[in-house]
Amino acid sequence: MPKYLFNHLEDFYEFKNDKTSILTDIDGTISEIATTPEEAVVTPSMQKVLYKLKEKFQMVGVISGRSAMNAKAMVGVDGIIYVGNHGMEYIDGNKIFIEPEALKYLANIKRSVEKLKNSELSKINGLMFEDKGICIAIHYRQCELHENARKRILDAINNSIDTSDLKLTEGRKVVEIKPPINRDKGFIVEKILEKYDLNRVIYLGDDVTDFDAFIKLKELEKTGKIRMASIVVLSKEIPDYVKSSSLFHVRSVDEVQRFFKWLLK
Repeated sequence: MPKYLFNHLEDFYEFKNDKTSILTDIDGTISEIATTPEEAVVTPSMQKVLYKLKEKFQMVGVISGRSAMNAKAMVGVDGIIYVGNHGMEYIDGNKIFIEPEALKYLANIKRSVEKLKNSELSKINGLMFEDKGICIAIHYRQCELHENARKRILDAINNSIDTSDLKLTEGRKVVEIKPPINRDKGFIVEKILEKYDLNRVIYLGDDVTDFDAFIKLKELEKTGKIRMASIVVLSKEIPDYVKSSSLFHVRSVDEVQRFFKWLLK
């Protein structure tokens, strides 16, 4: 188990300066997990804190499984970087960049999802398909039996579509269909640090997709390129391997906001 952050605040004094960058996931980290993606919100109080962080620190960035445009609309703070679809697109200022290689697979992903919608998955109550542009998410949080729904989703994918040109990943009560390219949160974190010449970073996340960022930051620190602190927001849905990949933990979104306010003092 990583250390409880509020018992080790002394480890963060070195990050309380304008050379620090803060990168964070959205759902489950700066917003509460909701029944559907549309119901999740970043509260006005969290938005206010994020705005102050942007003013004080070298960079604030959001790295989400949501589309970049959706992430920006949800967080609603100008002047920060929005990375969407786990690193396959990002918004910096008014410019949006989409990984060109990912676009090659878009038509196949759309066809595959239409097949899945017409498969036996249509009989599962509570199942929801989310079109994220270059990725598709199948949410089963509203289904009565989560593990049964998950198994039926994976079986339908294996039985109904050709997965040779697709990549499947899982998160908190969601299965995602993506282009088969090497883009994850670890990849994009490294690129952000290189592009903007950042060498002091705090990263916060709460899901299996954040594992790649936690591990990449550890690798980069071992090389001497950066100083970093990684923070996982605990929940019953997080596997132990994700928890152990982070240095510190907090227990809730409220504690994330409390930590942000401490950084601002």
